[in-house]
Amino acid sequence: MPHRSVRWLLAARVQANGLDRPVSEAGPGGVADVVRRTAGLQAQSWRGAAYAVRARSTATTWSDVTHAQETDRSVLRGWFMRGTLQLVATEDAGPLLGLLGRKLIKDTHRRYGELGLAGDLPDRAAEVLETYLLDNGPTGRARLGAVLVEAGLIQEPTGQAVYACIRHAGLLGKVCYGPGHDADESWVAVRDWLGAPLTLEGSADDLARRYLTAYGPATGQDFATWSGLPMPAARNALKAAATTEFVVEGESLAAVEDLPGCDLLRLVGEFDAYLLGYKDRRYALAEEHRKHIHPGGGMLRPAVVQGGVVIGSWKHAGPQVELFDESAVPEGLGAELEDLARFRS
Repeated sequence: MPHRSVRWLLAARVQANGLDRPVSEAGPGGVADVVRRTAGLQAQSWRGAAYAVRARSTATTWSDVTHAQETDRSVLRGWFMRGTLQLVATEDAGPLLGLLGRKLIKDTHRRYGELGLAGDLPDRAAEVLETYLLDNGPTGRARLGAVLVEAGLIQEPTGQAVYACIRHAGLLGKVCYGPGHDADESWVAVRDWLGAPLTLEGSADDLARRYLTAYGPATGQDFATWSGLPMPAARNALKAAATTEFVVEGESLAAVEDLPGCDLLRLVGEFDAYLLGYKDRRYALAEEHRKHIHPGGGMLRPAVVQGGVVIGSWKHAGPQVELFDESAVPEGLGAELEDLARFRS
């Protein structure tokens, strides 16, 4: 097996993950292309997903991301890898839920019990929510909470039980996010939103191949962490998908191609896929800077990445950039700041 350096590994991962900005198409087509190439983008915050698209394309805009999800519907926002919110290509939603949905639901059973959602109550709630959304269209959280109370399924129309029921319906392929972001977000019945139900059939081997294409070189543990698959299944699928291996710092990493890599600077948003794609992030983010990017509470701040290494963070207001080493302005930072303004215009 070829032995490679850490620098090569990070540059290869940057290129695999699309941070060399391979997508030049504007409009919703460009958005869908980015999402498809990355096998999904973390969408815990809508803003983070939108900036992830920008960092991987040259002509898309903020409004294009919204148009792709709300009008073109070529991308879908829901719960997929790890059971977290993701923006995925619409054609990938059924296979992902077919592969991951039931396992993610099983992993949530204890939490359901803590919220008073025992037995088949989550399944009954999913049926109620889907029926209501089919009849009424896009609906916000407050009204859906009231619907569940009226059906006698929960006692209070607010609180975490409401969101847990909506998420459960999403993992069953019945519900996804509709129009609106943040305080104005809504949910819809998938059958109505897409015009047909999802076909819940997926392959671990196929997902492993797509993972290696977008995140490789990587380990089975990396794939399990990113996807939410059990470790044995993830390891076996990755082994079946890999076509080559590399050794970095004594560790064997699976891959599907030998990439030259990309050393360019990118401003990535919160919860960016590049930093969430691996179990071990020590090469990309030095321990002394970890809490600056991972402050706790599940937060992952916007980061300045150069050659795959996090060299600072940035804030949307301004925007303001804070480099770990302020002695010199890195090449490409000015162009990235200009592109942020273009993206939001």
